[in-house]
Amino acid sequence: MKATLLPLAAATLLASSALATPVFPALDGELLFTSNQTVNLVGPTPINIHTATGLDFNDGDANDTPVVATNAVVTEAYGDFSGLLNVGAQFRDFTFATPPGGTHAVVTVGSFNFHLTSVTIDVNAPWLRLFGEGYTDAPGYDRTLGVYDLDILSSRYLNQVRSLSFYWQATTGVSTSSLLTLNSTSSSVSDTVSVMDLLGLSGSVLAGCWVVKRRTRRLL
Repeated sequence: MKATLLPLAAATLLASSALATPVFPALDGELLFTSNQTVNLVGPTPINIHTATGLDFNDGDANDTPVVATNAVVTEAYGDFSGLLNVGAQFRDFTFATPPGGTHAVVTVGSFNFHLTSVTIDVNAPWLRLFGEGYTDAPGYDRTLGVYDLDILSSRYLNQVRSLSFYWQATTGVSTSSLLTLNSTSSSVSDTVSVMDLLGLSGSVLAGCWVVKRRTRRLL
């Protein structure tokens, strides 16, 4: 009798353990952020959209005055992001030439965090466009891959940011089981510049962790 009950009890325990492990769905949908605060280009002097290497948002740094709670807003939202419509968001400073880092969310809105894992820079004055891939973390959902498109309209002299929009779309493919490597896989760009070359660190242990691809188109 005991020999029969032991396997049954073990099977019941295993079934209970399996049920205790939640299975979350992937995110599905898209959203658009627009900036409602000052954004500055970062890079060598004289700075312009052709030489910019980063963006400086009013996100609470020591050089930000006054500090604001949110520096962007969700102006369009669909699918699983629909509840974020008109919610304030926080854009954080980031440099094109260095990875934001696995724990650094470039954009946060509510409990949704958006991370970038690749960047391609496309300059077509007066526009500066950054696009690539990333992933989203949100409670109740599996980590989900996505693509983004950040469009920046510069001033007449190409040295200031006039407006900014950031589009994000969740893509098929859930990512807890996918490798999240900091690199760019785009092959449509002719010039590829390693970040370690940009920083003068070629050959270091960090080489190859992040690739920046830049292409420039100038209007005649």
